[in-house]
Amino acid sequence: MYLKHSLIYLLAKLAPALASFVVLAAYTRWMSAEEYGIFTTILVVASSVSLFAFGWLYVGIMRFWDKQELSAGAVERLISVSVLVIALVVGVLAALFAWLTGQVAVAAGFFLVFLSSAFYEAYQRINSITLKVNHYLWAEVGRTVLTMGSGLLLVWLGYAWLGAIGGVVLGVLLVLVLSGALWRHFQPAWREADRGVLKTLLVYGLPLSLSFVLLEIIHASDRVMVGWLLGYAQAGEYAVAYNLPFQILMMLTSSLNLAAYPLVIRSLEQAGRKQAEARLQQYFVLLMGVSIPAILGLMGIADLFIPLLVGAEFVPTSLHLLPWISLAILANCTYLFYVSLAFQLAEYTAGSVKVVGVAAVVNVLLNLILIPAYGVFGAVLASIAAYLLCVVYGYYLGRQYFALTIPVLDMGKILLAALGMYALMQQVPVLAVHDAYVVALKILLGMGSYAVLVWLLDIGQVRQLIKARFAWATLCSTSSPP
Repeated sequence: MYLKHSLIYLLAKLAPALASFVVLAAYTRWMSAEEYGIFTTILVVASSVSLFAFGWLYVGIMRFWDKQELSAGAVERLISVSVLVIALVVGVLAALFAWLTGQVAVAAGFFLVFLSSAFYEAYQRINSITLKVNHYLWAEVGRTVLTMGSGLLLVWLGYAWLGAIGGVVLGVLLVLVLSGALWRHFQPAWREADRGVLKTLLVYGLPLSLSFVLLEIIHASDRVMVGWLLGYAQAGEYAVAYNLPFQILMMLTSSLNLAAYPLVIRSLEQAGRKQAEARLQQYFVLLMGVSIPAILGLMGIADLFIPLLVGAEFVPTSLHLLPWISLAILANCTYLFYVSLAFQLAEYTAGSVKVVGVAAVVNVLLNLILIPAYGVFGAVLASIAAYLLCVVYGYYLGRQYFALTIPVLDMGKILLAALGMYALMQQVPVLAVHDAYVVALKILLGMGSYAVLVWLLDIGQVRQLIKARFAWATLCSTSSPP
């Protein structure tokens, strides 16, 4: 089930990641850096507000689902009431912002993105917690196609960042309407909402929600402060440089997390801590075994791939910042999808607030100091420092409540295999063909060489796992009736 769900979630994450590359290539050619900066700033702020507004609900439901304290109907009622109430509050705040600043279009774009995304994320959480992974996949593919198609059309017609925002909103709403989710799951039922369960979720989820917001502050404050201190054009260049490694790493690591976390929870509830800790360590090896070679593989094709992907105006900054941004995102994913799980599994969610709160303060202060001195590179340095602080402080605090282990030998093997893969990719000679073919050749060489090195080094006892899987498949085939 773990492998099957991992692949399905990976496909679900792959669709928007690939679409983001297409959209990035078009938007960076059809919009100015300032227009793209406005578009990405709205998306980032809407995402941050959504995390704080709804994160407590989603993480609480995921954590307590296997305790059977909630029914599917209770989930839907809680989500419906929460989305409607919070959307009303955020709408009032957006209107107040428009009145005070005069930026009516920005405020309207933000609210529409926030509202449509809130309903869509709620629908996808319902699919996830009820193990309807196929529904999750098709909704994500549908949203991706509709968002990309409508956004590209509107931007091509000359609506710039307004068209890009319109594409995001239209794609989400069309999926909710065509799937019937908008009226099937989101029917207000104020009196039927279970206040006792709501209180349990608030106590557990609010600290985690706050920690997610603080993480989002680290993620978003750099480009917001770049826009404030250096202008929207610099913010647009920085956003483009950040987008490529972020999409790739988040696609891979979040897919693994979506598949692994419910199984770790199940092991904890049904088999105890020791079994859950063992499964968590296996998951960490897989997490690093995927993310580290992904970074080095991206660096191996960057000089050819990035000019193919983005407009010429954005290429120098993207190439210059890629290794540093990749390091920051790797640290972010390590904390978010591994270290922070200690607090969630131990039901000590206040610990995550301590960790990320300190890191967020450090990040904002470093941005104020480093951005004026070093420009966009200063923003990257601030992010690296903040995320590494999350990993180190979170690891030492979290292991007091739930055992976290770092398999040093496997980590060394993964790094060795990834460096070997990168070295081989660099040996591809200059060929008299289009750069796209060279990129494809390097990717195939990298994947093949890394797979061979993983087998030779026996990372995560991969040989034993494959042999056991093959033996089980053979046994099933021989024991089945003719």
